[in-house]
Amino acid sequence: MERKKRIMLACPPTNINEILAGMGVPEFVPTVEHTLTQCGDCGTDMWIGPNQRAAAMRAPRATLVLCMACALIEQQKRGGGTVGHLGGVGGRPRLPS
Repeated sequence: MERKKRIMLACPPTNINEILAGMGVPEFVPTVEHTLTQCGDCGTDMWIGPNQRAAAMRAPRATLVLCMACALIEQQKRGGGTVGHLGGVGGRPRLPS
């Protein structure tokens, strides 16, 4: 499948808390179900959640596993797109409600 048609799975880099420091965003704390992997574009270490990992394993030729920074670059190259999530919330930073 050509790259621009593949689904992007954006994962937080391991230094996400350093990047977001001072912005008022709660810290990202990976769960025991998160594992380390590398960005398919830049090779940075990042956390992949169980739902993202399952999607990537089920359809490796239809997905791009990217760090959040590379996913933003890819999305810009594509001229935008739809942002969604796979239902996981473990570890994800959330703003107070």
